[in-house]
Amino acid sequence: MSEIRAPETAQDGGLSNPALGIGLSVVAIAMFATMDALAKFTSETIRIEMVIWGRYFFHFLAMIMILPLLGVRRTLTTNQTGKVVLRGLLLLGCTFCFFTAISQIPLAEANAIGFVAPLITVALSAFFLRETVGIRRWSAVAIGFAGMLVVLRPGFQEVHWAYFLVLAMATMFSVFALLTRALNRTEDPVAMLFYTALIGTAGACLLVAFYWQTPTLREWLLLMLIGAIGGISHQILIYAYRYASASILAPFQYTIIIWSTVYGFFIFADVPDLWTFLGAGLIVAAGLYVWVRERQVKKQPPTPTPLRR
Repeated sequence: MSEIRAPETAQDGGLSNPALGIGLSVVAIAMFATMDALAKFTSETIRIEMVIWGRYFFHFLAMIMILPLLGVRRTLTTNQTGKVVLRGLLLLGCTFCFFTAISQIPLAEANAIGFVAPLITVALSAFFLRETVGIRRWSAVAIGFAGMLVVLRPGFQEVHWAYFLVLAMATMFSVFALLTRALNRTEDPVAMLFYTALIGTAGACLLVAFYWQTPTLREWLLLMLIGAIGGISHQILIYAYRYASASILAPFQYTIIIWSTVYGFFIFADVPDLWTFLGAGLIVAAGLYVWVRERQVKKQPPTPTPLRR
């Protein structure tokens, strides 16, 4: 069977359909939020290490099953294997930190704080990639971090340890985003997706060896669903970027705040307070301003935060 070829990127002058790209992006982000909610729900009856394992194992199993469709050579070929492996390890670390965090704190708050990742990416790009970052973008970074402090309110309430895991996730994801930006020039996105699943599965298997808890039938089904959603949503997002540029799709990442608030309210009875909304608003506003400035200086915006899963 001939291998399926992904369409050319919109940026490369290939298939360009912004409406389709936006639609795919919104669907993928809704699926990320659904996966988060399922992970939090499943962690109420089984260890979070098992949830992380299920997210990667069933994602990897699905990719093995469709390997003939993707093309074996295309899927397994890498040009910078070391960096691809490092990228997979970073995403595994992000998943571990975020899933562990949301098993302890509300979804909306975790996602709000997680949105400092693009702002950290701006800071890291200035120091490590020597990119020029002007005073306006530095100001946006400062406002975003101020928004994070509004959500956390240190000194006014007890800061749960899980918030620090979200910050660790945001930092790791910033490095992941910079690495992805560099690898996009040399690596096939399907290969990167495959190795993300492979490395995540290997790492999760090592972790779960110490914490194995045999799931019930219901928990097996939930773990399979989490893994399937994780893999499908990443593939949908890849194709969204084939039909529309990053500069068009970047703002739609923030729709996950809506989904996480809805899931938090209806499933977990979590109601964000006024300070959470205010802090999230500052973080989102800062991220959108950075996106606007990135477009003005004609640089690719930071990779959307939902890819952390």
